[in-house]
Amino acid sequence: MRTTKHFDYVVNRIASAKKNADSLASGIGHHGIAGEIREIAAKECIEPFLTQSYQCGTGKVIDSLQNLSDQLDLIVYHRKVAPPILVGRDLGLYPVECVRYVFEVKSTLNAREIKDANKKFRSVSKLLSFPTKGQDGSVKSGPLPTTVLLAFSTDITSSEIERYKKHTDDEHPPCTVLCVLGKGYWFYDAASNSWYGLESNDDYPPFFEFSMFITGLMNTLSSEETSIRPFYPGSYINVDDIILSALNKPTLTKYEV
Repeated sequence: MRTTKHFDYVVNRIASAKKNADSLASGIGHHGIAGEIREIAAKECIEPFLTQSYQCGTGKVIDSLQNLSDQLDLIVYHRKVAPPILVGRDLGLYPVECVRYVFEVKSTLNAREIKDANKKFRSVSKLLSFPTKGQDGSVKSGPLPTTVLLAFSTDITSSEIERYKKHTDDEHPPCTVLCVLGKGYWFYDAASNSWYGLESNDDYPPFFEFSMFITGLMNTLSSEETSIRPFYPGSYINVDDIILSALNKPTLTKYEV
């Protein structure tokens, strides 16, 4: 089976990252450290394929109403739209309007890890992007980030997507992309309320499922690179509310020249 140089580059990166992560995490005896090793490995495999305006970080996603998500392993955000509040070089609070993907990275996927990822992704679904208030007082929200559950291995040999659905009772799944190395790649389409994807098998090259995910990620980021919805990040700094609350006056006063 003939492959392209780009395909080989993707596969070589994930193969090398998985090998190194497996070696470092083996026998380390600390679940948290092993998880961080996987997160670093995942970042190394995703960051090279981001388009110019996007970067990777970790932390929480926030909306202009000050709602916060849970802590997330990896966040792909658009730096040109709104700057995050960075606690460290890559750790911070990211305005939901500038976030395109959020990841939960698992060493070995099992039922408990699925439930944990769903909990964190539900916290993202409660955020309001581009909120607008209707005449009846209701608040409408814009699009939210794609939620990705990425696992380096699994504890089952049966269908991964069927297990995920079994442990997910939500009307719409909190996870919208599932990629399990050596098992398969699936994405959820809300319009048809259906999952699409494939199970890995010997007919495909190694890590073909990850290549499919990276293809979708690159296509999405490239198409949105020059078509980001206009956004005014000043809504996160509520100076208008402060002035109105303190003075009960219009936000700005006109002064004669």
